[in-house]
Amino acid sequence: MRPNAAVNSNSSNRNRTAQPFLADLGAALASWRAMTSERLYHFGAGGGFLTMLAIPIVQIGILAMIYGVDSRLFAYAVIAQSANAYVMNTVFWVGEILDRERVKGTLVALFLAPCSRFAWLSGFIMAGLVETTIVACVSLLVGRFAFGVTFDPNLAAIALVVPLFLAALWGMGLIFSGIGLLLKKANPFANLVFNVLILLGGAYFPVSELPDWLRYPARALPIGYGLQALADAAIYDASLADLAPNLVPLACFAVVLPVLGMLAFTWLERLVRVRGELDVY
Repeated sequence: MRPNAAVNSNSSNRNRTAQPFLADLGAALASWRAMTSERLYHFGAGGGFLTMLAIPIVQIGILAMIYGVDSRLFAYAVIAQSANAYVMNTVFWVGEILDRERVKGTLVALFLAPCSRFAWLSGFIMAGLVETTIVACVSLLVGRFAFGVTFDPNLAAIALVVPLFLAALWGMGLIFSGIGLLLKKANPFANLVFNVLILLGGAYFPVSELPDWLRYPARALPIGYGLQALADAAIYDASLADLAPNLVPLACFAVVLPVLGMLAFTWLERLVRVRGELDVY
């Protein structure tokens, strides 16, 4: 083969390899824009936005009355409630979106799109992350300026913990979304699951303070490790070495759960297709 022909062949192969990635990236951005526009429309002139802001304010106020503002548990709970917004997004967001698309009659078209279904699913998830990030920031601001919680953050540790935590939640979200797709009733299922995760995930107090019979199943979830690592890094300037007992299992979940989530969602989608119920509500 002539040198020029070999160079052209390699360039062509690289282009073919890049095309699916670019198509998926474009699909993710398009679904993110579409879902963000839809959410802004539903928020209306500001009432929905104000409601979203009111929720963390009320939650932090209730926790202050329960624990007292000088309690170490209150400082932990402010961080945990902030991060728990992402857990809520994981449980409720995509499954309910798929339910709404099925009702509107557009779900089949989404699955027939010429891209990976995980591309547009990720776009939907990114739209939810915008809302949950606002809720999380409001929780932190209320805790700091309304109730005097002192933060001493280790930024390097937080920069590592946050993506690991979100990666683990992304994998869990795919599993929950696939189950919701199968059940065709994502909201009741999400309500059941979220209550269990609040109990076992350390949203209101550390998993280490749960009774033994609850602590064991709680340790099988990534949420408690993530919330404790975030709290220690944000409040006590904990280093990566200090966070190792929580960081190592969280990193394992961050690797395993996305793969497991994609496999589970693919299998559940195939099951729904075999039953002929993808567009049946």
